[in-house]
Amino acid sequence: MSHYTGSVPDTKRAEDWRDFAACAGAYDEMFPSSNPHEIENAKNYCRPCPVSSQCLQWALSTNQEFGVWGGLSEAQRHHRRGGPSKTISTDEYAGTTTSRVPVVARSLPQVWEDCIEEDGEHLLWVGPRSVSHIAGSLTPNRLSFYLDRGRWPEGDTKRTCEMPRCVKPSHLADRVERGEEADLAVAV
Repeated sequence: MSHYTGSVPDTKRAEDWRDFAACAGAYDEMFPSSNPHEIENAKNYCRPCPVSSQCLQWALSTNQEFGVWGGLSEAQRHHRRGGPSKTISTDEYAGTTTSRVPVVARSLPQVWEDCIEEDGEHLLWVGPRSVSHIAGSLTPNRLSFYLDRGRWPEGDTKRTCEMPRCVKPSHLADRVERGEEADLAVAV
């Protein structure tokens, strides 16, 4: 006969697609108001995410009413639910070519670590020209910028050093950091 000890059983969930999501830790951003800018900001997390298809499928199969899941807003998912439930991919929903080769889900930091090489004070990108995921592709500069600053760059991300292929975060700047946002406002 076993005796109750009063201890709480281990309730940690098994690792799954959620552990590889680009939006991990950005809970509030993924449940925006109806403001189109906030919805687009939430979708920006989904574009380079390696698990967006799994996220979208889960949201559709569990009838998630709120938030952005797999790159789709509440209204887009509501529209999609009109037909019978079936497994879909992001390509299938968007009507794009399904020519992308499926990849094993890896976190964005894992992809970055696998594709950089130290060279003195620089970090060189030795991986492909873009990081392809189920949700699309991401340039090495954008990936490095995002992982360092925790936000997606505004506009293009340029190197501030002369070393080709350098993706060291401190050697990158987006439009805001380069001060081009103020220049654009003056030009208008």
